[in-house]
Amino acid sequence: MSWSDKAQASLGVSAHPVYGTAVFLGFYGLLIAVIRLWSELLARRVTRNNLDRSLRGFGRVLFAVRFIVPAWFAVGLFLLGWGEWVHAVTGRLAPLQLPGVLLGTLPPFAAWAMLWWSQYPADRTLREQSLLDELEADLPVHAPPIFRSYFFSNLRLQILFTTVPVLAIILIRDVLALGVTAWRGPGALKSEPFDFASMLLSTGLVFLFAPEILRRVLQTQPLPDSPLRRRLEALCRRVGLRYREILLWRTNNNMGNAAVMGMIPAVRYILLSDLLLERMDDEQIEAVFAHEMGHVVHRHMAWYVVVILIFVLAISVIAQFMPQQLPVIAGVPQEISENVLLPVGALAAFLLYFGFLSRRFERQADVYAARMIEKSAKERAGAGVQSSGPARPPERLPLNSDPSGPVDLTASSPVGEYGATVFASALHRVAVMNNIPLGPRRRPRRGVVRRFGHAVDGLVESLHNWLHGSIHGRMQYLRSLSADPAATGRFDRFMIALYCSLLFALFACAAFVVASTPFK
Repeated sequence: MSWSDKAQASLGVSAHPVYGTAVFLGFYGLLIAVIRLWSELLARRVTRNNLDRSLRGFGRVLFAVRFIVPAWFAVGLFLLGWGEWVHAVTGRLAPLQLPGVLLGTLPPFAAWAMLWWSQYPADRTLREQSLLDELEADLPVHAPPIFRSYFFSNLRLQILFTTVPVLAIILIRDVLALGVTAWRGPGALKSEPFDFASMLLSTGLVFLFAPEILRRVLQTQPLPDSPLRRRLEALCRRVGLRYREILLWRTNNNMGNAAVMGMIPAVRYILLSDLLLERMDDEQIEAVFAHEMGHVVHRHMAWYVVVILIFVLAISVIAQFMPQQLPVIAGVPQEISENVLLPVGALAAFLLYFGFLSRRFERQADVYAARMIEKSAKERAGAGVQSSGPARPPERLPLNSDPSGPVDLTASSPVGEYGATVFASALHRVAVMNNIPLGPRRRPRRGVVRRFGHAVDGLVESLHNWLHGSIHGRMQYLRSLSADPAATGRFDRFMIALYCSLLFALFACAAFVVASTPFK
């Protein structure tokens, strides 16, 4: 949607539509074919002895290719005529935007999907080589998935989970555009208030009700009745947490993870993956579940909405002044600044701050879970339930001993050693299940190739840790809180200050938008 004929003309580059499209699509085809060939060669030559060395370089290349796909899409969109061709095909469907978005973004999404086909032989071989390790560790063993299951599992998690809500937002916007066109005529769509109001309304609706869609995208089902489920339900009753359902998240035993979706209880779901339930004991599952409860109790999803509103309002302010000032300062054409630099800059700033905020929210949920575990243990000990030794946690009270009303298990309580230890053990198990490195990286050996590979591995690890923080860092932070009772209070005050700053930024941006908007 960022492409426009003015931006295309200002670049001064225009490729022949047929040849440009052939080069654009042909590069994706060549990329997929090369990765497939390499994957098949690895599958034939890899053994248990050279497994790590053979697949490390392959993983680095795959990581780089996943970034090449959107970079080449930008080249095709603005330099090879792909945007011009899509606009010519779908422009007659105005005011609808969904057909153009679907057709325009089809090549990169198809390339991402075909990369799963390319890497499947190497991935299957890796799983086969890991079966012996799982047997030696006395863990449940599962046969590698067939390609159909492998493909659709990745499709659900890596593409549909993100694109379905976005496409739903655009669909609702198109429905509103058709209604306004029938009521007020096409001229009403050219006003900025319509674009802002329609996208805000459609985004709000999808954000509220997306969990009903995403629970089906992710292939979930209600967690079967069991002692574990009743234990988790009792935990929610104790703190007054309302939800729609606790779901079993089927990942073909590929991912050990948990999640929570939904701002309002009517569409709030708490998800636990199949691998997590298989590889963790009940104590650790309860700790992970308490972490997800922490996201709900602290209203993190609502605060994400606040952050999005801040950026939307800030962009609307910048859009009023940046197009006039940037060409003078940097010699950049106005069309480029409006259609390229402003969206890219806003996205980069949003991702940077979103990562910072997400790590703080994850830390707050960690603290909530550790507090809950600690205080629950103290309540059980106060009720006269004795543990059999210092190395074993206290026994849990029966489910029917829960209080009649919700109680606050975490208010003004520091993180104790027991709570930090239990939750750290759960984090450690999550890292082992998902092959996440725990400790800091070692210094690379001499050699340009080794140093470059180490740098790439470090970049991959940094990107993985950008939203949640490293497992090692989260474990160490909880232990530091348990060693200093006053540290938990300082963290609480920091989070309160952070929330106050977000509210101040929201009201300041809203006031600036109102003040700078001319009223007729």
